[in-house]
Amino acid sequence: MQELLQLPLQVQATLVAGYIGYALLRRDHRKTEKLVDVWMLILVLGLPTALTIQLWDSPYAYFVIPSGLLIAYLWLTWGEEKWRDFLYKRNLSNTLSLGDVWKTLSSHKKVGALQIKLYHKDGTCYACNNTVDFSGEPFAPFTMDDDGIAFYVTHIAKKDEDWVEEDDVKLADDLGSMVTYFPREDIKLLEMRYVKTA
Repeated sequence: MQELLQLPLQVQATLVAGYIGYALLRRDHRKTEKLVDVWMLILVLGLPTALTIQLWDSPYAYFVIPSGLLIAYLWLTWGEEKWRDFLYKRNLSNTLSLGDVWKTLSSHKKVGALQIKLYHKDGTCYACNNTVDFSGEPFAPFTMDDDGIAFYVTHIAKKDEDWVEEDDVKLADDLGSMVTYFPREDIKLLEMRYVKTA
């Protein structure tokens, strides 16, 4: 860290601009990034800042540092989907996803899961029959990332047994609702019923 602080101010500004853009752009997948990919993204997102500081000899040039964040935002809201669609339609890519099914399910925007059914490796099945029932809770109806999934379990079926409703998931407001977390490595099968939200 000390070495970075000794770099020229222009280089520091470029790295900061690139990093804040990268943090937004890859917010769901930062654990699985390769170091070379991280640095390339930081440099690409910091390039407008570097050019502005180089070409405009003024202290006001440093106000362009948030450009990395703006570029990342524009890419996520407009460019990414259109770019994937373009590659797919030109037969340059066979996928409209992120290349990893789990990543695609965990980070796909404009959809929401209505029902979740999770089969644990021990044979137990956990379900949330209607995630909408938990939309007003402190946490989202379900949270999913590269490590696993957490959701409000409303029904449990042990191996070769019938479904049993969980009565203590949603209690009085002062007691809160119970979220259950499942590490990815403990999941045998995950079924989710999705609907478009936008």
